[in-house]
Amino acid sequence: MKRLLIFALAFSPALLLGQKKDDIIAIQRDLANLEDKVTQLQQAQNDKLGSLQSMLQQAVDASARVAASLAAMQKEMESKLNDQQTKLVTPVATLGAKVDQMADDLRSVSVNVADLARKMDGINTKLDDISNAIRTIGAQPPVPAPTGGTAVAPGGTAPQTSPQVPAESAETMWTNAYRDYQMNNQDLAMQEFNNIVKTFPGTDTAANAQYYIGYMYYNAKQYDDAVKAFDVLLSFNENSKTQDALYYKAVSLQRAEHRTLAAAAYKEFLNKYPQSEHADQARKNLRALGINPPGSARRRE
Repeated sequence: MKRLLIFALAFSPALLLGQKKDDIIAIQRDLANLEDKVTQLQQAQNDKLGSLQSMLQQAVDASARVAASLAAMQKEMESKLNDQQTKLVTPVATLGAKVDQMADDLRSVSVNVADLARKMDGINTKLDDISNAIRTIGAQPPVPAPTGGTAVAPGGTAPQTSPQVPAESAETMWTNAYRDYQMNNQDLAMQEFNNIVKTFPGTDTAANAQYYIGYMYYNAKQYDDAVKAFDVLLSFNENSKTQDALYYKAVSLQRAEHRTLAAAAYKEFLNKYPQSEHADQARKNLRALGINPPGSARRRE
């Protein structure tokens, strides 16, 4: 037993040394494998880094080419814009000068037109003054006979007196009055129409003048005065303005709130002139007053 123990003790260091040597060899082998793997990994990283550097360089080169292209395009655009600006500056400047010249010409024309208008106003004023002077001269009353008795011509015969002749014809007076009416010279036109009625009573010209007297009152919304003027015309013999005078008399009465008188005037108008151009409106106005027009019952039957 002791021998065996001695034998084990004698051989145990050698066994331990052999085991350690194997472990060291395994460790060295593992280290070598690890170094290979690290080397491979580093090589792979180096390859990837090279690829990235190559790609980055390619991107830098492409960016440089794009920048160069953009610079060339910008230069070309600037050159073309400068050329276009050079080509357009002169025509635009010429056009501006022409526009300024036209503006000056228009201002000159405007001044000339204004001067011409002032001259025309002066001429019209002078013509009106001359016309008024002529009318004043024509309207002067006849010189009265001497108060000491009637003069006797040689031979013992009293002189014959001729009837007074109007200074202007009815046509001339009507033309002047109607012109002033159209030019909205209402006061002057009213005076002239009244002069026509007084100077040429019983004529168609007087009837037309009397109608416009009433119509001017009607347009001025002086309805009571319009009714009076139309009544004067209706007192004349039947003429071309009788229908219109009766119709506008009825309208004037209605607008003056004389409803009963207006209804009576409308009825008279429709009874006398059922086919007049104002007949339909007269019927509508009569219905608005709450009264059936004459003949409406027969038409319904």
